[in-house]
Amino acid sequence: MGQAESHNEEMDLEQIQELCMTFMKECPSGALHLHELKRIFGVPASCEEETLYLETVFHSFDTNRDNALDFMEYTAALHLILRGNLEDRLKWSFKIYDKDGNGKLDRQEVKNLIRIIYKIKLHTTAINMTPNEVCDRIFELVDENHDGQISFTEFMEGAQKDEWVMNMLKLDVNASGWVMQNCVKMT
Repeated sequence: MGQAESHNEEMDLEQIQELCMTFMKECPSGALHLHELKRIFGVPASCEEETLYLETVFHSFDTNRDNALDFMEYTAALHLILRGNLEDRLKWSFKIYDKDGNGKLDRQEVKNLIRIIYKIKLHTTAINMTPNEVCDRIFELVDENHDGQISFTEFMEGAQKDEWVMNMLKLDVNASGWVMQNCVKMT
């Protein structure tokens, strides 16, 4: 591990520690609710895409489904977003896409998230396909048995075989960059 890599890891740890301190300061009860998370990260209600993205992320880490993130859930979220490896981020992405929790993604589940990501990425990336076209292309490339659903295995293999699919499926809207940019709003 080189010095630059070590320095980046140290920065990440320092940033995570700062965000954990903010949690303890802002949520002495130990429970962070969605409206508090939006306030901490300065997400205005008028920004529909960021609000939907943050709500989706929030609910993906609310593992006990009590509509609040406890300190452990919050720390796990920060660690995955800021330091998680590719496989873990893909597993998390699959979990977010799989709204009904049946272990398979249907077109509607994929389309719903692609629409959110599409709107966010339009601000930073030139995308020359509609959300429906993106969804159709993902299914063409990933749904190997053509059953109209994407299994976890198809999701993981498809994302790792094709860079375009990877960029669409891993929910990479620069989550760590977004967290760090909005971290400034917290102080």
